[in-house]
Amino acid sequence: MDGWETATKLRGDVLTTHIKVVLITARAQEDDKRRGLGIGVDAYLTKPFDPAELIQVVRDLATEARQSSGA
Repeated sequence: MDGWETATKLRGDVLTTHIKVVLITARAQEDDKRRGLGIGVDAYLTKPFDPAELIQVVRDLATEARQSSGA
């Protein structure tokens, strides 16, 4: 199963729809990014990526998740 399929399945299952998804891919075309965001991924990073960027994305998503849960 590739990342597209995985993200689609995660978003389509009530048990996993709340999980934050970061798609990391070599596909950098705008159509690919739109496809990922259309699936509902929370962030889309293209390779090569800066590890600091990934860390920041994860931190931002964790903060967002805490705020939306009221924690």
